[in-house]
Amino acid sequence: MVTPARRTHAAAALPPRKPLYLLASTPARMDAGPDHLVLRRDQGAPLRFPLARLCRIVCNRHVAWSGQALALCLEHGVPITWVDGRGHALGCTQGHQDEALPFATLLETYLELPDWPARFANWRARRRLETLTTTAQRAARAGREFDPIAFSELKRELVYNGTHPLVFPEQGQAWCEAIAIDRLQHQGLQACYWGFGASRLALGVELGALLWAELNLECGALPAGVAPGQSVARLFEAWAHEHEGRLLLHLGDLERHLAREVEAWQ
Repeated sequence: MVTPARRTHAAAALPPRKPLYLLASTPARMDAGPDHLVLRRDQGAPLRFPLARLCRIVCNRHVAWSGQALALCLEHGVPITWVDGRGHALGCTQGHQDEALPFATLLETYLELPDWPARFANWRARRRLETLTTTAQRAARAGREFDPIAFSELKRELVYNGTHPLVFPEQGQAWCEAIAIDRLQHQGLQACYWGFGASRLALGVELGALLWAELNLECGALPAGVAPGQSVARLFEAWAHEHEGRLLLHLGDLERHLAREVEAWQ
């Protein structure tokens, strides 16, 4: 029996989906096999394209599509966009997608966007603000409300600059990143990805930084008050256990962000 965890790891091990551009100036015909497209040209051997490897297709008027090929793309959720001689979109096909794309596939497709760093920076700023707001609300419930002026300063520094007070011992930053990488592995995701133009997304570092900010905002003077013989690591693990759901919230919001951006792009 194949467990969900094994399916997740198997999906993560597959090569990333890629776009297919059919912009040749000579006539060709697209037919279908059981699980792949077959491009037939006047000269040369037929070319086969497995649907499992394709995320989208851009095609000009020189390719004639069979009904079977169109139906196969609709069935597998691979959208086709037709372009004119100047590269302007004429229209597209998009089938009903009953199942969401795997997280790893969403990431790989998202990173093909030339402006993905700016899009990701906007998402990161929103998560920083959510982290600060959640921490302030938790403090208020415990009777330790943030000073309004201090909150405004924290908001400006954390949301836009990514800086915050450093209260917890510095090794805690690596521990936060280690938790993030462990969770990514359980999700079948990598700690680092490469995007358009060899741009780098250090996903483990980014998620760990959100935890690190929350730890420092919330722990206050706890490290200084550690009793003799009580390890800082034990204190950290207790905090991490209490806040283990926070990383899942960040990942869930990231997956939603990726799905929206990829859908709008396609």
